[in-house]
Amino acid sequence: MVPAPTDRVCAVTHPADDERAALARRLEDAQRRLADLLLAQRLEPLLRTTLTVPQLRALAVLQLDGETSSHRLADVLGISPATLSGIVDRLEAAGMASRRPDPQDGRVRLVAATPRGAAAVRRLVAQEDEPLTDLLDRLDVADLRALTAGIEALTRAAESAAADPDPATSAPSGTSGDGSADAGTDPEG
Repeated sequence: MVPAPTDRVCAVTHPADDERAALARRLEDAQRRLADLLLAQRLEPLLRTTLTVPQLRALAVLQLDGETSSHRLADVLGISPATLSGIVDRLEAAGMASRRPDPQDGRVRLVAATPRGAAAVRRLVAQEDEPLTDLLDRLDVADLRALTAGIEALTRAAESAAADPDPATSAPSGTSGDGSADAGTDPEG
């Protein structure tokens, strides 16, 4: 008796594909563990701030857009001009924002973040370089070289993905279209 044909197709995987998947899993796991370890350092400025969320949002918009009219700022934040007035009053009292009449139209008030307000936004949302620098100082040169090569390759892959989001049309970073290593990509050389 002949065995019945099976509907299942056995996919043959290439050892390089298995290694790629295993390395990707290790990298994702390491990235999650590192993010967890750095989370407390990143949250500390938020826990220490006396800014409210609406105040922080107003400062963030001013930081990104620069000086703007109070009506436009209220529109961007999705709040009433009266509500914005109270927010800006408190920011101004704290030295983090300033208001002045628009030279073109005296009825319009322009709002801007002060250097102190801009510094508060950077402190709260920008990742500080010090924790990373301290960690990098703990790596030996070989590990630092490998990490640098890996981050540069990941950056190239991100740039490539931004330029061409279809992975079927792009070769993996560090390889030519046929899967062989490109010349000049050796991080040691």
